[in-house]
Amino acid sequence: MLRMVPLPMRSHGEDKSANPPLMLTALLLAAAVPAPPACPIEKAVYRLKADARFTAGFARQERRDSSASDLVLWLNTPKRTYWFAFGSPNGYGGTYLVPELDPRISVRLSDDEERAAAERMQPADPLGLEFDAFAADLSAFQAPPQSSDRPPSLLFARGFGPALWYGPVNLSGNDPTAEEEGMPISLFVAAGCGGPPKIKK
Repeated sequence: MLRMVPLPMRSHGEDKSANPPLMLTALLLAAAVPAPPACPIEKAVYRLKADARFTAGFARQERRDSSASDLVLWLNTPKRTYWFAFGSPNGYGGTYLVPELDPRISVRLSDDEERAAAERMQPADPLGLEFDAFAADLSAFQAPPQSSDRPPSLLFARGFGPALWYGPVNLSGNDPTAEEEGMPISLFVAAGCGGPPKIKK
């Protein structure tokens, strides 16, 4: 026999559009997302939620013209620092990353040296890793981050883990000294300010 369960009565002044469980979930999600770093985007630092040894951030790319962004992304692992330029296809494709020179080194090169170094970095198999950045309200950046943007609160590049394990040389721009590393697939969360790691001698 079907039992009828009485529904709770609403008062006349109660907002019928309110949904307490959904509202609570939204509040908990918002509370778990860190505020964006209080510094320019190129000084923001992010730590991998699953392993704080992995950090990431942005740096200005002032010398080389880029149609997608005036920033590059750096990824610092326990073994080395990787650099990436942003790409963005026409239409509905999303932001992606490709290996790039450290802009602090490329700025010291002549045009010919810089061009030769960039050509040496081109992988035999084109590499494009999907990249997403999120504001504190979890809205996604619809285009590659720019130096004029407020720093995001979260970064995500699922392909970093597999690429570090299966193709570190390809990920580094054909540096044969790059070694495989295990990196969990996780979000990078805002962790303060500081900028990229110092150039190793």
